[in-house]
Amino acid sequence: YPRTGSMFGYTPVDKIHIVCEKIMLVQRDFGDRKNRKHARLKYTIDDMGVDVYKGKVEELQGFKFEEPRPFKIDSNIDYFGWTTDERGLNHYTCFIENGRIEDTQEKPHKIGLKKIAEYMLEHGIGEFRLTGNQHILISNIPDDHLSTIKQLLAEYKLDNLNYSQLRLSSSSCVSFPTCGLAMAEAERYLPVLVSKLEEELEKI
Repeated sequence: YPRTGSMFGYTPVDKIHIVCEKIMLVQRDFGDRKNRKHARLKYTIDDMGVDVYKGKVEELQGFKFEEPRPFKIDSNIDYFGWTTDERGLNHYTCFIENGRIEDTQEKPHKIGLKKIAEYMLEHGIGEFRLTGNQHILISNIPDDHLSTIKQLLAEYKLDNLNYSQLRLSSSSCVSFPTCGLAMAEAERYLPVLVSKLEEELEKI
């Protein structure tokens, strides 16, 4: 069933990573591990109650949430390409269609990401991050390593952002053949559907 999020409260930005970890640990310890249909976080919170779940998180993290503060969510999209943060470090968001990392002639992405990982490990720089929309961020790249990372992105076709906004914004669950709860195609068919929609939009 659909459900909006529950408010736990406010926490300073320097403690966000701790809070996220403890929320996941409570789900790990109290979530339904036997019934996959009942395994999601929302069911655990509903079963335990918001206050009980929140209390378990506070117990693990060692501090209480502050009172909620006003906030506004302006967007949940990913901003593809390069950006530089306030520390002067560079970040690149790769478009990974439906979150599926492939190794094909058109998309040799898996080997490309492996090469980038090996380079970052060798030089002690950077990290990978996953976005909420199933794409990949190559983060914390210093300027003196930027050209090499760009070369690797180009070599393995990870720098291709020449897609329609429709495709860049599309997303799908796995569905067939992986998910036992699937009732129809999703991930395998969505790229085909997007192509058909793009053709129709060109006619308008």
